[in-house]
Amino acid sequence: MKVLFCGLKYEYGRPTAGLSFEYQNFYEVLRRMDRVQAEGFFIDEKILEVGRDAMNPWLIKTVEESRPDLLFCFLFTEELKKETIDYITRKTATKTFNWFADDHWRLPIFSRHWAPLFTMVSTTDSKAVKRYRALGIHNVVKTQWAANPGLYQPQDQSKNPGTYDVTFVGKNYGNRGSYIAFLQSQNLPAVGWGGGWPSGRVSHQQMLEIFSYSKINLNFTESPYMTTKDRGKVLAKLAIKKELGSYKFNANNFIDNVKSALGTQRRQIKGRTFEVPACGGFLLTGDADNLRDYYVDGKEIVIFKDKRDLAEKCRYYLAHDQERKAIAKAGFERTLRGHTYEQRFRQIFKALALM
Repeated sequence: MKVLFCGLKYEYGRPTAGLSFEYQNFYEVLRRMDRVQAEGFFIDEKILEVGRDAMNPWLIKTVEESRPDLLFCFLFTEELKKETIDYITRKTATKTFNWFADDHWRLPIFSRHWAPLFTMVSTTDSKAVKRYRALGIHNVVKTQWAANPGLYQPQDQSKNPGTYDVTFVGKNYGNRGSYIAFLQSQNLPAVGWGGGWPSGRVSHQQMLEIFSYSKINLNFTESPYMTTKDRGKVLAKLAIKKELGSYKFNANNFIDNVKSALGTQRRQIKGRTFEVPACGGFLLTGDADNLRDYYVDGKEIVIFKDKRDLAEKCRYYLAHDQERKAIAKAGFERTLRGHTYEQRFRQIFKALALM
């Protein structure tokens, strides 16, 4: 099967930011899959080379000349033109697919406008399929984030420094800082790495080591917009816009924007949920939309309810090594058994009648 992957090569389209999530977890996995011949059409590179207007017919020409069975897209924003996807879907033999991210809040303002143009799209939001259908859109399948074992794997335990207790890797935004601060106030050895933390950012290899060697890996499922201050900013932007130096009521798409803002308040699964167990790490995570469909709480991962519950569970699992290690082992096995991107993609290909 021939697949043409269409997405960003670099994070947010900036080469200085390194390779994008979708390049490393989607394109690289597609390239390694048996019976799949994958090529890349990297829209950020093409736009820099010829501009958006010239890039779109270039994509059509590439599809018509190479004749892939599937155009696999991961749209970031409106890099492609709607008429480009519509043409490829209706006028060529190539099936088209897009993996939508963040449908919990982007469906009202973005995804629903693009979904009808593709042969099929996917969503990670448990409620989205029903919402799409209410809009008359029926070409949607439910999937979920996963792990790429080629990128996330257990590290050599003989090199474990034994100094990682309670850790978190990720940007410091929203309520994340308050969680870490609360644990520290309870005399728990919690530390964060990433943008905005005193410890700073770490390399991918260092991150793998933290995941593998930490007694407890934390995961927070709240969006950046769940603090009171940030909620106020979001709601203000929905109602008021600045135009030529003056402020005016923003009635355009107001209802859709409100739905989007409400969606940011839902806790959702992200890739970290699968990446930590893929490294053999013990995961202590906040709850999220349909999380229990993927892991058994208390046996493969552990879910906390609030700050005090988090602190209590940190103390418990720091003191119960064997139980913690058994949960980490079960989470690792569950991830490899059912939560890799290759498995997700094969399910999508079957839904598209390509396998």
